[in-house]
Amino acid sequence: MTDKVTGETKTIKVRDGHAIQMANAKIEEIRQGFVDWLGRTPDTFKQQLSDRYNRLFNCFVRPNFDGTHQTFPDLDLRRLGIADLYKSQKDAVWMLKTNGGGICDHEVGAGKTLIMCTAAYEMKRLGGGKQADDYRSEGKRLRYCRYL
Repeated sequence: MTDKVTGETKTIKVRDGHAIQMANAKIEEIRQGFVDWLGRTPDTFKQQLSDRYNRLFNCFVRPNFDGTHQTFPDLDLRRLGIADLYKSQKDAVWMLKTNGGGICDHEVGAGKTLIMCTAAYEMKRLGGGKQADDYRSEGKRLRYCRYL
């Protein structure tokens, strides 16, 4: 194409709708052929194929932090009017302790302040160092941490 203003020749790419439809049809044909072929194979082969795929490509597993074993010695939760932390809060504290810090992105009202203060208390108690001091110095959170 020639630009009417500058007179330069420019190449313009135009989508070939027919070729795109043919390519999509071929992709679907290959997918269906694979499903048909896999359906004809023995179950032992399917299991071997699944195991090999998972071993080679499925290597990212989200960690599961179970903090139910924690007791928080010398932590006076009764002064806050609660008997114990919820399981989700204990799990979050365990995650913070295990990783040496982290992000708690729970919903509003899920007890993030209590989680962070409890984690700061635990890290300080266990020798977590400066990071625990950082949690305690976060303005509003400092008020709540004083009661723990």
